[in-house]
Amino acid sequence: MPTNSGILNLPDEFLSEVAALESQYLSSQDPRLQSGFDGGAARWKEERGPIIEAVDHDGTFMDVGCANGYLLETVSAWSTLEKRWHLIPYGVDINPGLIVEAMRRWSGVADHFWVANAWEFAPPEKFDFVYSTTACVPESYLAPYVARLLDRYVKPGGRLIVGDYGSKAMRIVPANIGEVLSDFGFPVAGTMQGGRMRDKKGPVTRFAWLAN
Repeated sequence: MPTNSGILNLPDEFLSEVAALESQYLSSQDPRLQSGFDGGAARWKEERGPIIEAVDHDGTFMDVGCANGYLLETVSAWSTLEKRWHLIPYGVDINPGLIVEAMRRWSGVADHFWVANAWEFAPPEKFDFVYSTTACVPESYLAPYVARLLDRYVKPGGRLIVGDYGSKAMRIVPANIGEVLSDFGFPVAGTMQGGRMRDKKGPVTRFAWLAN
């Protein structure tokens, strides 16, 4: 299994690109656009809803790269309504303006959110469920990033859920993240997918989860 060692810092160019997302996301009042998603509520559910398939009990749920906290809001609601599992939300994002929005959305638990670089961050506690997309790091960093998440974020017996997003509008297909993680040497415990491309030949999103 990959380890945490070998790469020290994320590239400055990548960090600049991520920082630029704050003004782009906050230029809209639409909560989905503030989460980087240009689509309606139905597609949001189709393409993000499969995340809850990895939830199998009440517990804490950390969204790494949480943006405005809207994904946490909907995942928590879907989990309660469809599976009767109650999730306690936590989030981290590198952009302070987005964390302000997340803290406003989750004002009752505002202290569950941090401004931090997820690559370097070691949260003060670990979580039952941790979610991150592959976009949180450059492609060449993905294997050690997943290892860091398992080591620093996920409780023993917890689950790490990794997502990869395609684009319906741009006809970009998602990576088969289950195979990617398996090729890295991680034992994949389950996979999910969501949405359909315009040609209906494949999903728009793919997810895989690992047991810690």
